[in-house]
Amino acid sequence: MAFSVDADHDLLHQAALFGLRSASDVRTGHFPGISGTPLAVGSARQMAVARFGAEGFEAAAVTAGGLGAGCAEPRLAYRVRHAEVRFHRPFGFMAVHRTSRLVLAADWVNDPDIVSG
Repeated sequence: MAFSVDADHDLLHQAALFGLRSASDVRTGHFPGISGTPLAVGSARQMAVARFGAEGFEAAAVTAGGLGAGCAEPRLAYRVRHAEVRFHRPFGFMAVHRTSRLVLAADWVNDPDIVSG
């Protein structure tokens, strides 16, 4: 029997637990190596999922954070790029940190016809 477990956390809900209490304090500046403007963490979330089945186990997690100047988050213009890829045979993939070459995630898909996106 296959099953999955997932979680979604607002890391600022318990900022001290995740080491974000001082980084989210908008009264003082943080992260001078990133910006000349004092910054503070305005949002931080983490989502994770693990799936267990007859053919194996897979898991993924993502953590995202937003920085803002003072207590207002800047509205920055950005460009979004969309790509569509279709695989018709088994394939493997890896996500690698460019600087350290550390493999962050890897997986193999035997039957790409049953993968939904």
